[in-house]
Amino acid sequence: MYLSNLQLRNFRNYKSSNFVYKSGVNTIIGENDTGKSNALTAMRILLDDSFFYNEKRLKETDFNFELDWRGHWIIISANFEGISKEDAASELWAEIKVKLGESKNELKKIITGTCETGTVTLFIRPNYTVRKKLFQCNETDKFNAFRESITLNDYEFYYTAQSCADFTCNETYKNVVGDFDNKIASNPDDDDKYYLGNRIYISDIHKHINVVFIDALRDVVQELHSQKSPIRKIIEKIKSEIPDIAIDAIKKKIADLNEYIENVDKINKIGTNIKSKMDDTVGLTYAPNIKVSSNLTDNINKLSRYLTMQTDHNDDIDLLGLGHMNIIYIALKMVEFEINRSLELVNIMLIEEPEAHIHAHIQKTMFGNLGASEEYTQIIMTTHSVHISEASEISRMNIIKSQKKTSQVMHPNNKLKEFVDSKLEKSNIAFYKKIERYLDAKRSTLMFSKGVILVEGDGEEIIIPAMVEKAMGIKLDEIGISIINIGSVAFENIAALFAEDRVQKYCAIVTDLDKQVVTKSSSHYSSNAEERGEQRKKKLNRCFSDNVFVESFLCDNTLEIEFIKYDDNIEYVKEVVLKSYVQEETVDDFVNILDNGTLAEKANKVLTLAKREGKGWYSLLLADELDVNVTIPEYILDAIVFASKETVSDHILYKSIYYSIECYDNVSNELKAIYKDKEKYSEISELFIQEFPKDMVSLFIMKYQPERDH
Repeated sequence: MYLSNLQLRNFRNYKSSNFVYKSGVNTIIGENDTGKSNALTAMRILLDDSFFYNEKRLKETDFNFELDWRGHWIIISANFEGISKEDAASELWAEIKVKLGESKNELKKIITGTCETGTVTLFIRPNYTVRKKLFQCNETDKFNAFRESITLNDYEFYYTAQSCADFTCNETYKNVVGDFDNKIASNPDDDDKYYLGNRIYISDIHKHINVVFIDALRDVVQELHSQKSPIRKIIEKIKSEIPDIAIDAIKKKIADLNEYIENVDKINKIGTNIKSKMDDTVGLTYAPNIKVSSNLTDNINKLSRYLTMQTDHNDDIDLLGLGHMNIIYIALKMVEFEINRSLELVNIMLIEEPEAHIHAHIQKTMFGNLGASEEYTQIIMTTHSVHISEASEISRMNIIKSQKKTSQVMHPNNKLKEFVDSKLEKSNIAFYKKIERYLDAKRSTLMFSKGVILVEGDGEEIIIPAMVEKAMGIKLDEIGISIINIGSVAFENIAALFAEDRVQKYCAIVTDLDKQVVTKSSSHYSSNAEERGEQRKKKLNRCFSDNVFVESFLCDNTLEIEFIKYDDNIEYVKEVVLKSYVQEETVDDFVNILDNGTLAEKANKVLTLAKREGKGWYSLLLADELDVNVTIPEYILDAIVFASKETVSDHILYKSIYYSIECYDNVSNELKAIYKDKEKYSEISELFIQEFPKDMVSLFIMKYQPERDH
């Protein structure tokens, strides 16, 4: 059996989210402060008996920050699937199994796999008396006033099983809790067991579910000597398998050792001295007869606390680095779970950022090999490591996106097959498997970025970030934008991940129509390039015309040609020519054509230069020559605006304006007087655009503002 879903309602940064898991290894992917740790904490509150959390520890900050929390419920609901025939007769399954055949089947909306599912749910809610009084205030002026009187002390922890509800559905939540916007609270006398399930004692559930949490900086040495040491639990399980002759031999040696210790002269004298002092103090009549005794235990279970691990040089393991210590602990827990698999129906290992202190190659190897535990352990790990995401299956990913401290969970594999069948016309292939092989560590950054720009080659990957940094004084990384080099024009294969149903991040596709500006006599002319460009445009339109998260930005010609359509950019190409060619005659010919030639002639020369150096290397040379006056081709600027529509702040825009103003000599006194005061951003930006309407920062702001308002 394994945890298949975790629904979170109103818990911390999750207003309404559903995590989807499979047996084996799963990942929760997200940048810092998106709520990865909160997702694990929710699981621990519900399922981990070692994580003590009740109404006495409840805090206002446990409620979603968008809520006026008073009266609202926090709901944490776990769904389990994959029950074996052997375990189907267990007490746990009988207690949590949902009878879907007799229900409205609402839970089918969120479960994956079969309809055989069990649920365990925690409702953190006001107690009956408070909920009844709130209900009695329905649709009156007293409703909000009474809500204001509710305190954390009025809340209870109410555990149930067999709930059939999808609590991520707003209508379900209103049915269970009420519609506070319209001053309506549910009547606690009408609690529906279909939604809430049957009340349980959570301690009964904990007997059959084993949850262990491994944080990134765990003190492994202390854990090995604690009551819950993995070694101790392993010994407890295998104790019966140790031959009696071995146990008797251990006991005999310990008894001999105790006797030897007691008879050491210095130790024996301690007891004699203590006895003498007592005789002197209270007299022989009242002083008890005592001696110093060695009581090393011969109990096998208790002896296990003295078992530890050493390196092959007999060094203590606390001399190892934190990375190796975490690897050791994970391995120990895996052995413990394997040996004790008959004791629990579910073993869940929660690992927080396993990449901490672990080399990239070890991260990938460890992640891949953890899957071998699938039969007896389910692993859920949080990460912001591109190396782990590279090794992860997208069908096992939960990607977290955060905006204004509220996070949503996205599943890149959700409805992907339907998209592939209907749009890409690539049915009957394991499409997501091919994507997984394609997403190496470099391309996996798209899972962590706030927006994505897909490009087809090294040239675009190098020159676009350089143009933005030089023209606008900011790096794309600052606004959370990743440039992903597809290495071809098959953009649809990766762009397919971005959609309302999957990853809700804006993805801009930057490509060209390959219209031939050079003459047919040129070696750079391609007779069928334009046809391929048109086909590419039609395919992208077919795939993404109805997808608000994906948009294509196509230019007529290649980037090398689009760049030189702006006169100011010609100067940078000249500098590359001067450093690439030695013969003065060749340089003069290049420079003359770049200054005076037709677009076709210029294009032919630039393409020759790019081919000679290699497009990627040419872009590197060109990037070194750029300065603040570079003009970003409009289609690229539009792509950046689209990809960053959720990420650019006034602070970033102010930084760009400040950068540009510092580069100008002809700034008005009015703008000079205020441009260093970032609190006056609106006034500064308005004046800046008026004075420098053709500046790249001005163009960006004018394009970006309508997108952000939209």
